[in-house]
Amino acid sequence: MVRRGGLIALTTLVIASGACGQDGGVVRQVGAELVPTPLTRPSAPPDVAAARILSLPGTLLAAPKVSSVDVHAAPGTDEPYMDLSARNPWQQPLRFLVRKDALDDDGDIWLRVQLPIWPNGQEGWVAADDVRLSRPAQRIVVDLSDRTLVRYRRNHAVARLPVAVGKPSTPTPPGRYVVWASVDTGLPSGPYGSYILGLSGFSDTIQPSDWPGDPRLAIHGTDDPTDAGQAISSGCIRVFNALLRQLDDVPIGTPVVVRP
Repeated sequence: MVRRGGLIALTTLVIASGACGQDGGVVRQVGAELVPTPLTRPSAPPDVAAARILSLPGTLLAAPKVSSVDVHAAPGTDEPYMDLSARNPWQQPLRFLVRKDALDDDGDIWLRVQLPIWPNGQEGWVAADDVRLSRPAQRIVVDLSDRTLVRYRRNHAVARLPVAVGKPSTPTPPGRYVVWASVDTGLPSGPYGSYILGLSGFSDTIQPSDWPGDPRLAIHGTDDPTDAGQAISSGCIRVFNALLRQLDDVPIGTPVVVRP
């Protein structure tokens, strides 16, 4: 039986091996003298460290500690149904958006993560021991109605940019994604402008058979300043090259929320 929900309880273990010294160490008897010994604290086991982070509110990211992550259909299952590479084609280390957590029958922590594969909405379970958890310091919010992009750092807006979004036949799908890739194109006048922030999501209307590769969403550049405010793309979010410089240092794994 799997216990689901937030892991909010932690047990604190206190090990006492003598009287406390004034420096916070332990006093031990050596002959006739009492000698203070510094108190060493071993690192917390991975599951305890994960539980501590999971007990806090907010968005959570998982960074693989292995070259490929075993993805399971349910917590604690023996055989994975997929091996997911920990790096994108540019060899950049990925971050996965954590959707929920659970304990298996042995009390081990499992994480349900968003899978950056086509089509949208796929999720799977990974062992908490295979990843390192963190809270993102930044996020991007795209408003499709206002056709604006806002970059936040520590909850403070640091950039507010007008954007182009998907046209009616290939709309930009609302949802929660993360930055999957960060690529300098070297071709400012090309179809993707000077820079690409590839996302973990995909178009809902374009099939891979109709597109060169998976129809992955992206925030990318354009050399046409009149694109701003228009619904003209195939689903991606376009930013004028001169303004896109304000996003070229966005870290891999940064959450991107696309609102209707």
